[in-house]
Amino acid sequence: MNFRKIFQAAVLLPSLCLGGCLSTIFGSKEERSDDYSLPTPSAGWEKIDPADADSAFRNKKDKAILSVSSICGQDRFRSLEELSGDVLRQLPGAVTVGTPQARQIDGNPGMITEAEGQVDGNPMKVRLAVIRTSQCLYDIILAGDTLDASSQAAFDSAVGGFRERSKR
Repeated sequence: MNFRKIFQAAVLLPSLCLGGCLSTIFGSKEERSDDYSLPTPSAGWEKIDPADADSAFRNKKDKAILSVSSICGQDRFRSLEELSGDVLRQLPGAVTVGTPQARQIDGNPGMITEAEGQVDGNPMKVRLAVIRTSQCLYDIILAGDTLDASSQAAFDSAVGGFRERSKR
């Protein structure tokens, strides 16, 4: 699969959902957060144009994309399952693999979901973490046609190292 297809599936489509779907659900003008940090992927990753996401990186080895998006505004009343579903609906033919895992991420409710789908007839694997803080939603997405150990490790590091610096 070429980089453009991976980029569209990993960065553009989920970002459109966060920027479009959630802002209409919340009924207010949304903004991105600049009050968080997470580890930058290690050697072998390059920073790429994030499009509508906050930041994005590409693994030079397996071409997987790791992206992070945030949106802040009113309190959210939808479940993490629903919010994850909103993002994954953007992946054609998405099928959840295994059971989504609810967990605390930096003391906040989060959910990690793995899914598979297809983009232009090519397989796509996705790992998604959705994190809800008191004022913001964050998503960390790893997507690619194959996800090698270095991509899996970068995702785990990003999720495990996520920190919201200030409580809005």
